[in-house]
Amino acid sequence: MFINEAAKLSKTTKKAIEYYCHKGLLNPKLSDKGYRLFTAEDVEVLKKVSLLRSLGVAVKDIPELLNGNDQEAFQKIIEVQLFDIQRRKEQNDLLKELAASMDWEAVSLKVAAKECQQSVIERLTKAFPGFWGKYLALHFQQFLQEPIQTTEQEKAYLEICNYLDNVQFEIPDELDDYMDTLNTQDCQKIYLNTSTALSYAIDNPENWLVNNKEIVEQYLEFQKTAEYQNSDGAKLKELLKKFNEEQGYNSIFIPAMRKLSPAYNEYIQKFQKADKAFLQQYRK
Repeated sequence: MFINEAAKLSKTTKKAIEYYCHKGLLNPKLSDKGYRLFTAEDVEVLKKVSLLRSLGVAVKDIPELLNGNDQEAFQKIIEVQLFDIQRRKEQNDLLKELAASMDWEAVSLKVAAKECQQSVIERLTKAFPGFWGKYLALHFQQFLQEPIQTTEQEKAYLEICNYLDNVQFEIPDELDDYMDTLNTQDCQKIYLNTSTALSYAIDNPENWLVNNKEIVEQYLEFQKTAEYQNSDGAKLKELLKKFNEEQGYNSIFIPAMRKLSPAYNEYIQKFQKADKAFLQQYRK
């Protein structure tokens, strides 16, 4: 069939079809006279492309979604859209605040803080793809709410950006399936659950250890078993520990984050206090 019929059947414009062909989404054969010839399969592709476009999916992202039923590919698009929605809402909230207060300086400082936060978060998710990057982004964004005010903070921010732009984090092939499983889970829900529990443990380490004594001791015993030590979870934990120690995460990124964010520095101090209480009770 010719382009007119393909456009009618797929409820798409000729101009859109020509654009999709130009972008490689379709590759119809040519007639002897040089006209594009579309098949029924091409029409089905056009219908899917039109649906994805109506759902806000960029043309550059469509091929990956058309080439299979990859849930992870869809999840990536969903997360990008959610991030954009959140960013637009934050911009709208600040615009409302400016309209109400006309305090240009105060709103300008808040915008600067948001730009710093977004820059670090975007770099985190690029440096650490998949579940771990999303988890780190959720964790650190809460500590990036204040604008840079000192030379030391500016230097720390640049150090963080440079580190994240250059660090190499690789997952071994043997953990690919495990990471694929993690990537399909609701990272935000998991983070909120663990974050709430961790916050209580950090703020009240002595009480937490008393109230959770049995659970802690059971987990420590489980860590000694072959079942745990041979698990993918244990292998990932060891991989992250080695990476943190050898690739500058502990020696470059964390110290710079503490300098950039007073809130994060306070969090680390509480964490170290809680860790000390734990080691005093369960030191080997």
